[in-house]
Amino acid sequence: MNQELTSQEIVLKNRNDLRITGVKKIESLNSNEFYLDTTLGKMIVRGTDLEMKNLDIEEGILIIIGKIQLMEYLQKDRPTKSKGFLSKLFK
Repeated sequence: MNQELTSQEIVLKNRNDLRITGVKKIESLNSNEFYLDTTLGKMIVRGTDLEMKNLDIEEGILIIIGKIQLMEYLQKDRPTKSKGFLSKLFK
C-alpha cells in the first residue's frame, strides 16, 4: 500500500458515488451493506442498490456506487443484532 498506515480519504459525490482510500479488506457486501476493514478501523456503508464499481487492494482504493445512506466507523468488530427480551431475561 502506497499510503501512510493511518491515512484515509472518503469522497462522496452526489450521494451516489463513494470513493474510500485505506481499504485493507472487504469483509462482506451485498446491495444494501458493505462491511470493510480499513486503516482506521472497521467501517460499514449502508444504502440501496450498492455496487462495487472498482477495488484496488494494492492501492487500498474502493469505489461504491448506489444510494449511500450511512457511513460509520465501528467500535467493535461486527455489529450484532440486539438481543430479544427473552434472551435478556434468561441470562
